[in-house]
Amino acid sequence: MSNEGPFNDYPADEFGGSHAEAHHDDARRDTHGHTHAAALCVGFDQSALARLATLLESSGISCEHVDSTDGAVAHLVSGATDLIMVSDGFSADAFAPIAAQARRISAAIKLVVAGDSPRGARLLDAVRAGAIDWIDLGDDDADLQGRIRHALELGREDRRRDDRVARLKGICRKLSMTRNEFSKQIDSLSEGLHDVREKVDEASIAGEFRGLLSQELDVEDLLRTAMQYMLTKTGATNAAVFLPGSKPTQFGLGAYVHYDCPRQTAEPLLSRLSQDICPRLAKSDDIVRFADTSEFVESIGLEASVLDDSELIAWPAHHGDECMGVFFLFRNRTEPFKEELAALIDALRPVFAAQMAKLVRVHHRSKFQWPESRADVNEQDEDDGEYGEDWRRAA
Repeated sequence: MSNEGPFNDYPADEFGGSHAEAHHDDARRDTHGHTHAAALCVGFDQSALARLATLLESSGISCEHVDSTDGAVAHLVSGATDLIMVSDGFSADAFAPIAAQARRISAAIKLVVAGDSPRGARLLDAVRAGAIDWIDLGDDDADLQGRIRHALELGREDRRRDDRVARLKGICRKLSMTRNEFSKQIDSLSEGLHDVREKVDEASIAGEFRGLLSQELDVEDLLRTAMQYMLTKTGATNAAVFLPGSKPTQFGLGAYVHYDCPRQTAEPLLSRLSQDICPRLAKSDDIVRFADTSEFVESIGLEASVLDDSELIAWPAHHGDECMGVFFLFRNRTEPFKEELAALIDALRPVFAAQMAKLVRVHHRSKFQWPESRADVNEQDEDDGEYGEDWRRAA
């Protein structure tokens, strides 16, 4: 018997992020905690500098000025800068060290040349030296402000990319500490990227599941939709969901899907699951997996003989402190459930529980009474069984 749950969630502060980046942000915070963009103007005469300062300040960008390229490099090391504006009085070779220093500090720092309208050869040299744009100071203010804002936005996109890379590196460091296969190998980052993509996929699946369930305002329809969607992810399997009654230890069968175990054969097993197993599972939040059900069969007795040579997965779905349902999946162990199923279940079960809780509130259900159910497409089940309610198939 094995007990499997979802993957661990790591605190955000373990994902990394350099001290230099934190210092860069803190250096630009005002007394209210807000951050502002900062520009460095290099080598402009007083007339051009006055105009640039007006353009920058009107866009909410602070402005500092140095006369030389050496002064610009020194400023980048000691201060926080988002945008460098270099006079076209410098050749591309002259301001190339500024661009190189900016790249070493952060790819988010962008360099723009400003001055007269550029000729083709000079513009190409500027781009090769590290400039992302050439601003013609003869243009109107609105156009210049738009170009400046565009350069800043490119920097923000690169900063967000760098933040994501830093978080991924942090995930890889955490994985390397807990899993031998993620030890100090060069491909650790790609492994981390794969894990993050899986998390994104899980979030997408949970959103899709939430969208489907939110349309169901009837318990029967909700169970049918939930089970049908679950089976698209697990493949063909026997499945059952039990719903809580008016007492904490009372559970009734809400839905049953049979794959290789007919309903009539499974009836004694489902009865024991509702009476004995559901109350115990409802007290925990574990996802339980029995890769070998022999011990489980022995503990329950003859009623579980249908589980011989089967693999069983079970879990509760909680909303707050209340269990809104207990699920069981089982099929022959020659068709084992995938290892990734635990993470998928953990993403979907709170969505189901939240929608079920919503239905309970909407319909003011105060006693153990669930809607009548259907057994098979052309067969009405006349056996109320030990549960006190009808059999029904969800899919």
